[in-house]
Amino acid sequence: MKVLVTGANGLVGSAITRLAQNSEHTFLFTNGKKRVDFRDALLVNKLFTQYKPDYVIHTAAKVGGIGGNIACHGEYYYDNLLMNTNLIHSSYIHGVQKFIGFSSVCVFPDNIGTLSEDIMHNGQPSDFNFAYAYAKRMLDVQIEAYKRQYGIKNYCSIILTNTFGENDMYNLEYGHVIPSLIHKLYLAKRDRQPMIIWGDGSSSREFIYSGDVAKIILELIDTPQIPQRLIVSRNENITIREIVEKLVRISEFDGPVIYDTSKPNGQKARPTDISLLNNLVDIEYTDLDTALEYSWKWFVNNYPHVRQ
Repeated sequence: MKVLVTGANGLVGSAITRLAQNSEHTFLFTNGKKRVDFRDALLVNKLFTQYKPDYVIHTAAKVGGIGGNIACHGEYYYDNLLMNTNLIHSSYIHGVQKFIGFSSVCVFPDNIGTLSEDIMHNGQPSDFNFAYAYAKRMLDVQIEAYKRQYGIKNYCSIILTNTFGENDMYNLEYGHVIPSLIHKLYLAKRDRQPMIIWGDGSSSREFIYSGDVAKIILELIDTPQIPQRLIVSRNENITIREIVEKLVRISEFDGPVIYDTSKPNGQKARPTDISLLNNLVDIEYTDLDTALEYSWKWFVNNYPHVRQ
């Protein structure tokens, strides 16, 4: 099968690129000279006409952490809505047999308890990232709409928990938790300055290594039937403070760590139910400390030529 992967230069896309070398399928990556503006429906249709993919793995997105979501509501909504709409529509028009698109746990209602696939639309998402969350919810809405009218099958919205790894986006102000912490820690160590953390560190998250996400996705493309929604997570909650402590140890940082409680913590916790995932795939997950060490060393070896 021919598998089209969008966002191959990104966090998950690059992890899939590394693993795809051992796959029996032919992978087609949109990166470098083959980069496409997925917000443009005509360009997306042209890409599908040229490549004629059997499967699509859509990882491209406009993403960020709390800072990015607060500052860029309009951009996050517009860019993600258009990208997802165009990719799903062209997949349907060109007869793609299997579509896997990436969503986020932030699509779930705020303060709802344990997250499971069936409660995604049962309330409003957190106000911190409402625009991004609604744009990502529309991935599922469009799949359902096309399923009802056109009878599409095996189109899936991957609801991804906090993901980290090599080739992440390390923007200090707008990035996700772990890549932002790695960048801050690197600069604090280099410049012999305190490390400043947003919030008090009490919020907890489930984290998953990008390499493990790639393993799961490659298993799913060979799974005969995939669900319309699927939470992908490690199902292990850890506080931001604990992540900071692990990174401080890995980096051998000996300076002060200061928690800026004037900044928001974000949602308190996002525990997930991954029973559906466990019924579909069976992989060996990378130990969290090992994955953090991989991520730290990759950043140090590639700085300053990292995505920011």
